[in-house]
Amino acid sequence: MLYSDACVYPYPSGDTTIRRLALEARYLGYGRVVCIGCETSGEYYGVSVLKGCLIHSSGFNDFRKILKKECRGSDVIAAYAGDASFNRSVISSGKVNILKGIERCDRRAFDDVSARYAADKGVAMDIDLSAIISKSGYLRQKALTVYGDILKFSRKYGFMLTISSGARSYPEMKGIREVENICSLFGMSPDEVRRSLTSIERILNPPENVEVISV
Repeated sequence: MLYSDACVYPYPSGDTTIRRLALEARYLGYGRVVCIGCETSGEYYGVSVLKGCLIHSSGFNDFRKILKKECRGSDVIAAYAGDASFNRSVISSGKVNILKGIERCDRRAFDDVSARYAADKGVAMDIDLSAIISKSGYLRQKALTVYGDILKFSRKYGFMLTISSGARSYPEMKGIREVENICSLFGMSPDEVRRSLTSIERILNPPENVEVISV
């Protein structure tokens, strides 16, 4: 299983080229990065670069329009979270791989129903390290609290978590040990961190459903 940074922003969204991000990823121990906004997938310095599409929509109908218009040919499709109704609709649609930005939402935006849908549809909830590192005070504490809640839901219902640096510059990418230290702030164990870092592998290669035939 390869470790993956589930979201980085190469130039022009950030200030670092795809190649430089891939080189840093290799140095830090990653085998994959999901690049938002890159034109195509590829491989640099032995690191697989996946084409990611991130949908920021005003509602579910808008989500479907953006999905159809902008996300064709993407390896990984992510969407920003919204209210509880929106999140349930997006997750249950089966059209998205990752739900991001839950730390920006009300704590009631993700509940037991959403958690069951995520487990059933193979949708991962993202832990964005930049929401912890770059924020302070109330916003940082809110992110830690929400991520702690998401972790509890994941333990209960079994849906995947992804971990992303949200890096727009290569120094913002984090090594595995540093990721473990940051995620420990909301109760995540090292084993849970490392499993979450392999979630992109499971998204790309989902397990086949086993059909039980009774005789």
